[in-house]
Amino acid sequence: MALPTSVVSPPTGSGIVPSGALGAQLASLTRRAFIPSVYVQVYQSHPLLSLFMGNSKAARGGVGQITIPVQGSSFVNFSWGGFAGDFPMPTDAAAIQNAQFNLKLGMVPIGFFGMEALIQSSEVVIPKLRAVMSDAGVVMKQAYAQALYTNNFANPQVWDSLAQAFDDGTNVPSYGGITRSPGAASQPPGSITQGNFFGGQLITGTGAQMTTRVGAAQLLTRVQTGAGGEAPDFAVMNPAQWAQLMTDFMSLEMFTTRPRSIYDTNDMVNAGFRAIRVLDTPIFPDPFCPMGSCYIINSRYTGLYMSEYAPMTFSGFESQIPIGQISDIGVLISASDLVCAKPSSGAQVSGITGAAWPSVPGTTPSTL
Repeated sequence: MALPTSVVSPPTGSGIVPSGALGAQLASLTRRAFIPSVYVQVYQSHPLLSLFMGNSKAARGGVGQITIPVQGSSFVNFSWGGFAGDFPMPTDAAAIQNAQFNLKLGMVPIGFFGMEALIQSSEVVIPKLRAVMSDAGVVMKQAYAQALYTNNFANPQVWDSLAQAFDDGTNVPSYGGITRSPGAASQPPGSITQGNFFGGQLITGTGAQMTTRVGAAQLLTRVQTGAGGEAPDFAVMNPAQWAQLMTDFMSLEMFTTRPRSIYDTNDMVNAGFRAIRVLDTPIFPDPFCPMGSCYIINSRYTGLYMSEYAPMTFSGFESQIPIGQISDIGVLISASDLVCAKPSSGAQVSGITGAAWPSVPGTTPSTL
């Protein structure tokens, strides 16, 4: 494997290029025919992150840059009445408190060495700085796509993830500064001190349920019921387990031919699906979603907030001559956080078994 500082010799002795002295002579006298593009071999697509970024909301300054007043109990009480029309006197109830989130700072330092500028001043195929700047944005998005799904409760410098938003208090004891009570779902709703009104729906040990159309419908109905009757917008799964769900649909796929119909030579029959809907809820794959997990989301309450002043902002280059080096350094900066205003609106489904293949490149393999 050639290191960045090593000399990579041109290929000789293959195809129309001779080997030996003749090949070396041609290599010395002939320019290489470059394709003026860099083909990136790493990184993965991130559909869920793209969805959140495309619909992100602006956040500004303040302490608790994202502060959401949430109601966790009733202000008033209902009572039945008789002929006298008497009723209990109302009391002043404390029903609202703030869920508070701070923006999280993501950074990618970028160096630009002075001698690189001289070397690439004229004889350049791909400007390295352009490639590095493009890579910086991709690296930041890859880090964000990973942070979406990991439990970052122990590291408050990282995004508040979907795993934190939809936990019921078992693994994430507080969210947005509001304490959760694990196992409190059986208590009467609407009590800040006793209930778990700011807890999500953590559904564990589901096995193969989410990889069948009937099981997926049952889980979506369960999440809708736990959200007070509001249906989720979409669900996201690991591609290998999404493909397993798709096979359950394909087993019932039918191709209908009308009598006396004529097929042209350009007509084709397509099998399979690029999108799956269950109970009119789209389910799509995301390579970053961990194997064995599925997240069911209502986008009305869950979204990405990005700083109005530093959504993905480049600081500009600053000279490093004062510290004894002919170079410049800049930083790509982004201040943002993922926030859910109603954790019960969605769910984290875990313990999913069965997959179309054992693992996805770039994700942690699980035992299936």
